[in-house]
Amino acid sequence: MDNTLKFARTKATGVLLLGLLLSSAVMYCQSEAPIPVMTGSVGYFTKVTEGQVQNIPSIDSLLLVPIGDKWLIEAKSDFSHTWGNQQGGGEYGSSSSYGLAYAQVDYIANRYMTVVAGRFIQPFGIYTERLAPNWIRSLQATPLTVPITSGSALGGMLRGGFPLGTTKINFDYAVYFSANNTNHILATDRSTGGRIGFFVPALRLEVGASFEQLLQEDRSHYVGGHLVWQPYSVPLTVRAEVVRSSGFYGNGYWIEGAYRLSQVPQLRRLELVGRAQQFFAARVSPTASSDVLDSVGKDTNQADFGINYYLRSDLRIATSYGRHFSLNDNSNQWVVGLTYRFVMPLGPKGSPR
Repeated sequence: MDNTLKFARTKATGVLLLGLLLSSAVMYCQSEAPIPVMTGSVGYFTKVTEGQVQNIPSIDSLLLVPIGDKWLIEAKSDFSHTWGNQQGGGEYGSSSSYGLAYAQVDYIANRYMTVVAGRFIQPFGIYTERLAPNWIRSLQATPLTVPITSGSALGGMLRGGFPLGTTKINFDYAVYFSANNTNHILATDRSTGGRIGFFVPALRLEVGASFEQLLQEDRSHYVGGHLVWQPYSVPLTVRAEVVRSSGFYGNGYWIEGAYRLSQVPQLRRLELVGRAQQFFAARVSPTASSDVLDSVGKDTNQADFGINYYLRSDLRIATSYGRHFSLNDNSNQWVVGLTYRFVMPLGPKGSPR
């Protein structure tokens, strides 16, 4: 995978999924209609944190079903199993995790707007929606800011984009409303929010802002900003996010750089990655309820460094080292593993138009 393709994969989820779908159809015959596609990834990782060893195999599957030229059904599920020893040694234990990341219906109203209904990834920032799959993310450890916002929504969304005045700047947007759902697999909060972004093709630079308003519990609100830059001159990708929240959720930011050594023939399959991040815990009264006190984290600084080796465009060895600094909890985290991404058309050559 070269740097240009990787940048394309970080675009909005709807554009990415529709692109995969249409590309699969073109592989068979450009005059035929798109067919359903199953895609996803298989991964296996070993993590070592403060003497605790965890082995984590996982599989993520994504189903794309086109209906005519205007409709698309998409659903993504994930499953992982974790086993390893307790901190500092001792007996082994195991646990499983599964869920439905999203199951949505997309209607392409026109070239500037897509209407989405169902369960979808909340359009806040860039990480959860664009970079979370293990075959896309450059570092397997997630940023400290990810748990601050809700993550998933159940309701409706409008999203799209258009040139802003001239073709030199593209504007993209997403606004949504989510209902409350207490199901342990499909849990969502009642909230509303959205994201806007400005992309400058000449600079390969995107900047944007996000917001969310929780409409239940403490009715907290969140604001955020993001940046993605990929200069033409070097195979470098720079990404950054900042998140601020009210209430007891805390604030934080992260900045990450990934450099593909494609300019060195002997090292062209290697990618070097670094990330710096900080999390600032919310300040609450010592007399706050136990639930609130348990939800408040610690001020944390963390630095991560990783090396990825691409055996093929769809098969990658990922390694990383991270150092975590917080009050009475300084620790190292080592990660090594393998990711494989698959794409399977579910049908013959489609039906003639």
